Amino acid sequence: MTGPILFEITAADSHQQIILPVIRLLRARGIPVIVYSDCELLRTASDTAALQREGVPFVRMAETPLPIPMPEWGAAARPFRQRVPSEVKRLHPSLIVVLNDRNFPSNLYVEAARRLSIPSLLLQESLRKDLFQRPPWRKLYSRWIRKMRLGIEEGLRHYGQGHCDAVAALGETSREYFLRVGVAERKITITGNPRFDQLASADFSAEAQRIRSALGYSPGDFLLTFLSSPIERMLIVSAEEKHDALVRLLGWARTLREDPDWKNLRLAFKLHRGESVPFFREMLAHEGATGFALVAEEPLYPLLRASQAALMFSTTAGLEAALLKVPVGMLGLSKPLDDWNFVSRGVAANVRSVEGLAAFLRRAREDPTFGVRGANAAAFYIANFGCAAEAVAHLIARMAGYIDPSNVE
Repeated sequence: MTGPILFEITAADSHQQIILPVIRLLRARGIPVIVYSDCELLRTASDTAALQREGVPFVRMAETPLPIPMPEWGAAARPFRQRVPSEVKRLHPSLIVVLNDRNFPSNLYVEAARRLSIPSLLLQESLRKDLFQRPPWRKLYSRWIRKMRLGIEEGLRHYGQGHCDAVAALGETSREYFLRVGVAERKITITGNPRFDQLASADFSAEAQRIRSALGYSPGDFLLTFLSSPIERMLIVSAEEKHDALVRLLGWARTLREDPDWKNLRLAFKLHRGESVPFFREMLAHEGATGFALVAEEPLYPLLRASQAALMFSTTAGLEAALLKVPVGMLGLSKPLDDWNFVSRGVAANVRSVEGLAAFLRRAREDPTFGVRGANAAAFYIANFGCAAEAVAHLIARMAGYIDPSNVE
């Protein structure tokens, strides 16, 4: 009898938005699934309520988030080197699906799958910046020491180099990325990302109106949402340069608000789960920006729908904003961040000065086709927009042996 599909996740929000549409389709076909949540191992909380609402069986590998400081975290995480393989051997699933193959603990599932001859699939979670990152040798050395002492590997390989049997890629540019890091072409299937499917049909307008009201915005306020990302943790720029860029942005917004045409400009910061809300709020208070800027702890898509424009360093969330037809700008830094050519392809506009910000916002306000053109450009990066879940579910069912490959057209 064919075993269940094992989905492993480490981020309750984004990962569950990716896998749940696929799980619904698989279960509708009578295919059993189980979710292993390792969120706590990476110091965040699992969303067990969402899984329970869906009736999806799950295992939470740790009951509470592990301690943050090293070496305490390493000592607490080390036992999972034995527990994960034991769980995989006990369950013996027909397929293991991970969303990250390069880091602990996801790589333990892939390793266990290889030892037990269980197929594994990397379901691409976001656009990758691995080729853009150049960790300093001290960082690489500390990672090697952690691997040698604790058996915990993080960041020593590129995303895609974890030896999964197959990769479900977002689109053609992602296929090119995986080829560059050495993934065999026969392993790559372009499926799109199931998380984005809802952007093709869902109506976020009612929730967007609620958000604007809850945040105290009037109908005449122009909301610019900044989609932040932990680029300093990605080793793209220093924490100081990122902070300086954010302070500059606040200064530009303050300058524009002195113009009567932009007196109703408002700025909302939507943070990545790896960023600190208290730190950002402290920064806003220190810069005297709390009168026009805030940290918005609201769902991403309704918040974007509530916005007239979005700004980012460089993040997959910017692509999602573009797919929602929200005009997107890219905040310039000392080094280019546009490794995915968002600007040259028309997904985003370059913003490198207060004049550039003013021009971008003016286009967003006055040109009704600005967002539409961005959405058309964003479609280049995402295959099967609106039906990616079906593509991923089909690939999973075939790899797990629930579909006879000889009957696939």
